[in-house]
Amino acid sequence: MQMRIVICDDEVISVQNIKNKIIDVSKKLKVYPEIITYDSGTQVVEMMCNRKKSFHIVLLDIELPDISGLEVARQIREADSDIILIFISAYEQYVFDSIEYKPFRYIRKERMEQELPLALKAAYLYVEQNKNKFIIVKTDKGEVRIKRSDIMYYETEARKIRLYMNTGNSFFVWKTIKGFYEELCDKNFIRIHSGCVVNTKYISEYSLNEIILDNGKHLAVSRARIKEVKSAILHYWGEKI
Repeated sequence: MQMRIVICDDEVISVQNIKNKIIDVSKKLKVYPEIITYDSGTQVVEMMCNRKKSFHIVLLDIELPDISGLEVARQIREADSDIILIFISAYEQYVFDSIEYKPFRYIRKERMEQELPLALKAAYLYVEQNKNKFIIVKTDKGEVRIKRSDIMYYETEARKIRLYMNTGNSFFVWKTIKGFYEELCDKNFIRIHSGCVVNTKYISEYSLNEIILDNGKHLAVSRARIKEVKSAILHYWGEKI
């Protein structure tokens, strides 16, 4: 299993200890980690919030020289609500402040030898169990890790496809609509015409020639697909009753 991990800590010795522990635990579990280290919280924010690369785990010190680790966590959470965030700190007084950012673990540096391996094992297991819920796509800005169920619909546009998310955001992906549909391989996604695929989760109404999404968006349904689309919607609604 491949794993992408960020370490953000301005103490060289601490960073090396964390890396060694990651490598040791990963070998035993047959995990292949890609580890990137930063000594600046600002660099982490810039890298993650601009979606230059997608990661599974962030190991974050709270006391950093340029910006508080808690502020880094806040901005990371805004960019990726599902990333595994593990705080590593020499100070216990930040425990309650950190809860707001939904950390996976809070590790004390003086107890890192005992606590970090347990946290990593739990994090690896979580990623393995939830890997099918996420997909990594390449965009013009870099790689984006998204939850499949957060996609409302996607459609062909200028030889690419544009993904529309439940957050209101959208972005281009360099894939064909057929290729992405096969990659998702999710029964909840239905093709309403040759250039558009919709997540039935977000359909609130349908008629003979269109569907309406939860956000009020109207999308046309081709005549050839009306029967198939109606059947898929009713099946999904029936499962949720």
